[in-house]
Amino acid sequence: VSSASLVNDNGELKGNAQFLAEWMADEAGCDTCEITTAEKYPADYDETTDVAKAEQNENAHPELSAHLDGFDGIETIYLVYPNWWGDLPMALYSFFDAYDFSGKTIYVSVTHGGSGFSGGISTIEELEPGAQVIEGLSIRDSSVPDSEDEVRQWVRDTNG
Repeated sequence: VSSASLVNDNGELKGNAQFLAEWMADEAGCDTCEITTAEKYPADYDETTDVAKAEQNENAHPELSAHLDGFDGIETIYLVYPNWWGDLPMALYSFFDAYDFSGKTIYVSVTHGGSGFSGGISTIEELEPGAQVIEGLSIRDSSVPDSEDEVRQWVRDTNG
């Protein structure tokens, strides 16, 4: 959770992608996992975007602060991330480096300021050729607070 997308939810600060992930997990009856980096992003919006842009320019794959136990037993993943300058946040590259997604289904959803998925789906397909990558929701940042019903319905629809 970085200041680039924080929303006050009854006194708790959450990121736009975090809102979507929590609604999806609740509707699907599954756990959530935050992809966090060992080095925290700054609290200031401009500083956060500066760090994120530098990571992107350097093709940095920042160290993750935690790893998932039992990943091999997971078959379906709802991945939600913010679009940062037409790309995945660099921490997602680290996440894909750390795990083998072969044989898994990844439902990909994105929050954005107007650019939608950009090349995110094809990037994930290239990084994880053994996974089934399915385009999910693309929700503009300003629409996130009003999208709970849409998100929950989409999860119901994907679970048939």
